[in-house]
Amino acid sequence: MKVDTKKFSANLKRLRLSKGISQEMLARSADLRLSNLAKLEGGFNVNPTLQTLTSLAHILTQGSIDRLLQ
Repeated sequence: MKVDTKKFSANLKRLRLSKGISQEMLARSADLRLSNLAKLEGGFNVNPTLQTLTSLAHILTQGSIDRLLQ
């Protein structure tokens, strides 16, 4: 799955902040390394795995990968 990196990284950060979750808390909850989450938010990881997207969507959007990628 190819992701629009700019939109995804901005949306990921916006959703995280709207939930009042720190990067560390989100990384721990999604079973990611903090450095990997920071790369996603910074737009440096251009191809996250489906497992990563699913984990983040579960936490931030009640499971909607589409909302996460908008």
